[in-house]
Amino acid sequence: MAYDKKSVIAAYQKTGNLKGACSETGAPPYIAFIWLKKAGLLTSNDKCNYGTRGQQLGAEAEKEFQRLVPQAMSANKHLQDNCPAFDFDIFGTTVDVKYSSIRNSSAQWGFKTAHAKALKPDFYVAFFATDASGNLKDGYRVFVFPDEVFGGRTNISLSPHNSKSEWLDFEIEPEKLRDFFEEEIHA
Repeated sequence: MAYDKKSVIAAYQKTGNLKGACSETGAPPYIAFIWLKKAGLLTSNDKCNYGTRGQQLGAEAEKEFQRLVPQAMSANKHLQDNCPAFDFDIFGTTVDVKYSSIRNSSAQWGFKTAHAKALKPDFYVAFFATDASGNLKDGYRVFVFPDEVFGGRTNISLSPHNSKSEWLDFEIEPEKLRDFFEEEIHA
């Protein structure tokens, strides 16, 4: 069976997953993955199954956010796969979910903001792994940052051991996320 980039992309858009696109076109997953990644089409589920470790962990953070805030509409599912500006919409409030483990080089968590993008999310919800494994299931802390507090910064770093960091003030208990987005924002 012959396959090309265009047919793989069309099959992916039809089936909604990497495995289905490969089955339909005969393309090997290692080729289809690269083509779909370059086209910006991989879903968070495909990233969980086939992506880099960082992509898998980021997708897990998105799944955890969805579990904690079930009313959140996934931009990837309902608007555009790999929406470049945000991951979720909750009654008109946009959220970009971030993941970080503690970096060995700096002993800090960190992430990049959407500073250079035309459309920025209203909030960043950062899931910071607390265990050396980097897996959220082994423990994490959650922070809710309004985009405005970054003042144009492109990279945010936070040390869990620096009690004087102003970023620590934005921590929220995971079980309070739903109430914050569904009640406090829209009260």
